[in-house]
Amino acid sequence: MYIQVILGLAGGLGLFLFGIHLLSDSLKTLSLGLLKDLLEKITSNRIKSALVGAAVTSIIQSSSATSVLLIGFLNAGIITLTAALPVMFGANIGTTITAQLIAFKLTKAALLFVFAGSLIYLFAKKTKNKNKGLALLGFGILFLGLSIMSTSVKPLADNQMIIDMFIHFGKKPLLGIMAGLIVTVILQSSSTTIGMVIAFASVGLLDLPSSIYLVLGDNIGTCITAIIASIGGKLVSRRLALGHALFNVIGTMIMLPFIPLYIQYMPMLSTDIARQIANTHTIFNMVNTIILLPFIPLFIKILDKLVPGQDYEKKETRFLDKNLMFTPNLALRAVIKELSVMLNICHEMLHKARQCAVAYNHKIKNEITIDEESVDEMQKNITNYLVEITQEELTDKQRRLVPAVLHSVNDIEKVGDYCEDIVILAQRAYEYNLSFSSEAKAELNRLFDKTEALMRHTQRALENNDEHAARITLNIEREIDELISQYKLNHITRLEERICVSESGLIYSDMLTNIERLNDHLCNITKGILHIGKR
Repeated sequence: MYIQVILGLAGGLGLFLFGIHLLSDSLKTLSLGLLKDLLEKITSNRIKSALVGAAVTSIIQSSSATSVLLIGFLNAGIITLTAALPVMFGANIGTTITAQLIAFKLTKAALLFVFAGSLIYLFAKKTKNKNKGLALLGFGILFLGLSIMSTSVKPLADNQMIIDMFIHFGKKPLLGIMAGLIVTVILQSSSTTIGMVIAFASVGLLDLPSSIYLVLGDNIGTCITAIIASIGGKLVSRRLALGHALFNVIGTMIMLPFIPLYIQYMPMLSTDIARQIANTHTIFNMVNTIILLPFIPLFIKILDKLVPGQDYEKKETRFLDKNLMFTPNLALRAVIKELSVMLNICHEMLHKARQCAVAYNHKIKNEITIDEESVDEMQKNITNYLVEITQEELTDKQRRLVPAVLHSVNDIEKVGDYCEDIVILAQRAYEYNLSFSSEAKAELNRLFDKTEALMRHTQRALENNDEHAARITLNIEREIDELISQYKLNHITRLEERICVSESGLIYSDMLTNIERLNDHLCNITKGILHIGKR
């Protein structure tokens, strides 16, 4: 008997999980436009943001999906933590809709939903209609899984020892909360835990007190998805995940003294235990949100203390003042200052690329990615600014300077690209456990020394229009080219002598190429200062 119960429970749970996943994904796809409109309404107004969170989660049937979306927005800098926390609180209310749907006990109509959903999916021509079919199919599979779970555990209702074990949860609140938390963490779905609680309660294995404590633990356990999603993200996303956990833990502590009132008055709303559990879930989250929403500023302060520090931020343009447009000479000086800032960022990127080439560091790799985005953004802003300058009255010298500066902007952007490419190569070597020989490391270090010197002189030449510094860069470039040619021959010799393997050799060779091209772009800038070549 117990084997049949376990198999039935496992199979039903699998169908239930698949049904929720299918329903959530289909609803998300069907309502992308509406979700976008709703998420655009996220503001500093806490009540409005909480309602948005509840609405979004009600539509996509997953608070986990809402938390992942919010973490994505936070990492992208689209919203602030102050705006995201109320949405997360509201999501806790939205996710209770699943329990309310389950409490309708549509298990007898499950196969009808499966049949209708399958037909629509198979015969519909439009993708939108196919997704509607998948949503119906997921809805049916969800209740089919619930039906199988209920049927499978029904024989246990005659076993007094099993009943006593489950009811023990009601006598030991901490045990019940921990059980609900652990099950939700394992299943990664609060809706699944609620479904199981309702299925067990419907056949008499759980009473209302036991179910309430399991639901409280379920609310805390659902925070694990946001915590996992925030790993490796910005500090602000970790603060949101922790804020979500704090919200549910504090809410549970507030509600624990009032559990006797729940047990006394919940049966007055409905005699059906499934509906009592669903109502408990909804009321708990609504009351929590109402109580804790006014304390968002306090939450922010606590989270700043618990997760201290600042994220590595993207750099912005500083000198491109629109008011300087009327005096093109000052506007062009501002552009040169901004170019110097860009080049300084690239200098930092080169230093980080060198660190990664010697010993790969994922944190530095993430910083390089942000720096590269900064350089790209600055290139776009400077280009637009220069285009606007050309609309003003310019002298012949100024008109000749604009295209030269445009070329320099593009060259600096390319320098940033090659720094990032070196780090990507270092990451590949790290992931495949590849290493360079001591000779190769020494050669790379010498090239980085030369490149940093060339970059310093390029910056001096750019900032001061210094022709002497510009000529020095051309001499350094010649040295670098000679070294790279020699190092490529050395590399072939090491391969022949089996001092290094071909996989790490390819990465080393690509790094040499990137360093060579990076220096070429730096010298394009100094050649412009010396009026050599196309500029």
